[in-house]
Amino acid sequence: MADAIIQERVRDFEIRLVTQPGVFAHRGIDPGSRLLIEAMRVSPTARVLDLGCGYGVIGIVAAKLATRGHAVLVDADIRATRLAKRNLELNGVTNADVVLGDGAHDLPQKSRFDVVVSNPPTHSGREVLDDFVASAYQVLKPRGQLYLVINRLLSLKREVDEVFGNSETVARSKGYVVVRAVKMPSSRGED
Repeated sequence: MADAIIQERVRDFEIRLVTQPGVFAHRGIDPGSRLLIEAMRVSPTARVLDLGCGYGVIGIVAAKLATRGHAVLVDADIRATRLAKRNLELNGVTNADVVLGDGAHDLPQKSRFDVVVSNPPTHSGREVLDDFVASAYQVLKPRGQLYLVINRLLSLKREVDEVFGNSETVARSKGYVVVRAVKMPSSRGED
């Protein structure tokens, strides 16, 4: 299968990406991912989870923003995770790992993150999407933030509101919306 090389500038970073037919947006960074990358806020010390990372562009930018932090990129597709690993190396990213797994379910039990970013696989059905939202909540630290890009027509924002108790639209363009939600600390002091 022939590799394709994408070279684009996102968030002031020159990014080179190896892709292949059969992975999402293999011809170029899709508008939803680009909007999410522009809208996400990642501090220099953040621990970031890219849920459904594909070939890794969102996680790569997150890792570059979290200069003293760490990013974990997870995807259920083996081809996507292999490409994501290659792309981390290609872009000189050393503060990130790639995990082949079912969303957050295959991460170590105690994994906790400051930020979860996701361009979820909308073609995978409602159960998968709802699980992405619930999993993000589970692995976020108190006051942690979820950034999720969705097609405007998708009712996923309601699920985010139900699980997190809050959400706000932080960006919109070309039929896509980036929703941000914050995991509120519990009154009992648990996470």
